[in-house]
Amino acid sequence: MRSNYVVSLKETRNPLEDIVVPVDKRIGYIEGQTPVIPIYFYRLLGVEGDEENDLNIYRNELFRLNEQLTQKGRYVRFDGPILTPQNNEMSYFKNFIGSNLTQDKVALRKQGISLFFNSRIFYGHSLYRAIHLALQQVLDLFLKNESFVNTSKMETFVVKMLIWLQRIMPNLFPSSQIPNDIPKIFFYGDIKAHEVYFLIFLSLIGMDVLYIHTDKVKEQRFSQIDPSDTFSKKMEYPNSFPLEPFPSEERRVRKKTVTYEAKEEIESFLYGEDVGLFKTRQYEEGLTKPITLRTTHDEMKILWHEDAKIRPEFEVENDTVFVPNLFVKVSGTYPVLDEYWNELFELKGTVNTVFKEKVDFTPITYSRQEMYSTSFILDEKELIDKEKLFKHPLYKLSYLNQTVQDFIVSKINELIRSDMFMQEMTTDLRVKILMTIITMEKEFLRLIESFDFTGKVPKIVVYNNKPDNFTETDIILLCFFNLVGADILIYTPTNYNNIEAWINHNYFDVHQLPSVQFDLEIPKELPKSKTSFFKKLFKR
Repeated sequence: MRSNYVVSLKETRNPLEDIVVPVDKRIGYIEGQTPVIPIYFYRLLGVEGDEENDLNIYRNELFRLNEQLTQKGRYVRFDGPILTPQNNEMSYFKNFIGSNLTQDKVALRKQGISLFFNSRIFYGHSLYRAIHLALQQVLDLFLKNESFVNTSKMETFVVKMLIWLQRIMPNLFPSSQIPNDIPKIFFYGDIKAHEVYFLIFLSLIGMDVLYIHTDKVKEQRFSQIDPSDTFSKKMEYPNSFPLEPFPSEERRVRKKTVTYEAKEEIESFLYGEDVGLFKTRQYEEGLTKPITLRTTHDEMKILWHEDAKIRPEFEVENDTVFVPNLFVKVSGTYPVLDEYWNELFELKGTVNTVFKEKVDFTPITYSRQEMYSTSFILDEKELIDKEKLFKHPLYKLSYLNQTVQDFIVSKINELIRSDMFMQEMTTDLRVKILMTIITMEKEFLRLIESFDFTGKVPKIVVYNNKPDNFTETDIILLCFFNLVGADILIYTPTNYNNIEAWINHNYFDVHQLPSVQFDLEIPKELPKSKTSFFKKLFKR
C-alpha cells in the first residue's frame, strides 16, 4: 500500500463475502499516484432467522470466514475488551505527557497531534502519513462528541489509539511477507466507546472492519458516536440471540433445499396477512383475541358453519388472530317442535363440537387440599406463574405441544384479568379457575388442540331443560372457551335464568323464541319429517 492514498467507504449487500475480494478487484478502486482504496466497515447486528438452526448457520459462516482470513494473514480478531496500555508500553509517551490541564478543544487537538509527532511511535513506517491523517480525523470526532474533556482525557484517548495500533501492526504488516492486500479487522461482541473510535481509526487508515453482535440492541455505542453512519454502515437482521463465544468449530445444521426455499417464498407471498389466504395452522405459535359478535338468530345459524376467516371482523395483526365467535343463549322453543329439534341437531352435529345434554358437566376430580396446594403458583400480580405451574405435581398436561400449553396458560391469565364474572375475582376463584382448566376432560381439551385459529371454530352446545343452574366450574369452562375463541350455544326451552346469574351480560346474547316448554326431553334421534296428503299427491 502506498503512503499517499485516499480511503473510500464502500457499500455492499454481502459484507461477509465481499470483504475477501482483493482491493484491486473492487468497484471504485483507482490506481495512480494517489490511489483510491475502497474499504468495508460494516456492523452486522442480529441474525437473519429466528431458529437455533439459523444461528448455527450464521456462526458456521463466521467460523469459515475466520479460518480463511487467518490462513491469508494480515488479519486481527478482537473478542471483547481490548487490554488498556501497560506501563512498559508507555515509554514512548512519558516525556510528552502534559501537566497543565486545559478544556480548550483547539488547544487539546494540537496537544494530541503533538503527542503523536513527539513520541515518534510510527516514525519511518510506510503508513506514517496515513496514520497521522486518520488520527486527526478520529481525534476531531472524539472532541466533537465529548461534552467534558480535558488534557488528561485527551492524552488517554490518543495513547490508547496508538498503543492499540502498535500491538497489531506486526500481524497486519509482517516484515517477512510481501503485502498483497489490505488488512482485515473483526470485532466480535460487546464494545466500549474507545473501542468504537479505534475501529473507526483503523478504517480511516485503510483497513476492512467488521463489527459483529448477535443481539441487535448491543450496538448503542456506535449510534451515539456516529449517529449518521458516516464512518461505518449498518446491516441489521430481524432477530436477536444472546451472544455466545466466537465459534471454535462448525456446528451441525440443516440446510434448506432450493425447492424448499422457493416454497417458503411463495407461501410468504400467498399467506400474508393482507392477502386473506392462510395455510394450515399458520398461527399455531400465536394467540387469539375473541370478537364476540352480536347477531340475529338467523345470522347466528348461518355464521355457525363459517370458518373464522370468513366471518365479519376477522383480522390478523402480527401473530394475534382476532377470531369472531358466538356466545348465545336461545330461550324458549318454536311453536312447532320439529323445527326446534332440527335446528338443535343441526348445530350440535357440526365438527369440533362438544354437546352436553345437561348442566354440571365439569366433574371435580381433585380434593380441596390439592386445589389449595396450587395457590403458591400465583405470582405477585395473582396471575399464573407458568414455570411454577409446569413443575407442579398436579399438572398433567406436559404431554401437549408446548405451544398449546403456553396458549392455555395465557388464556387462564386472560380470564383472571377479565370482568366476565358477576362475582368478585378472589384468590379462591383464581385457584378454582386454574384447577378447572388444567383438569378439563379430554373432549374439551381436544377442542383447543385441533383449533386452527383461521379455520373451523370449536363449539360447545349445552341443552338445559331443568331449573338446575350451571355450576361454578361449568361457568369457568364456558368463559375460558369464549376467550379461546370458541362458539358457545345454550338452549334453554324453559326460559329460566342460568348464565345470567354468573356472567356479565355484555359477553353474550339472548335470542328469544316464541314458545316455552317445560321438562322437554331431547329425543335420541331427529324426528322424521311428516309429509302431508297434498305433498304426497303432487310429488313427482
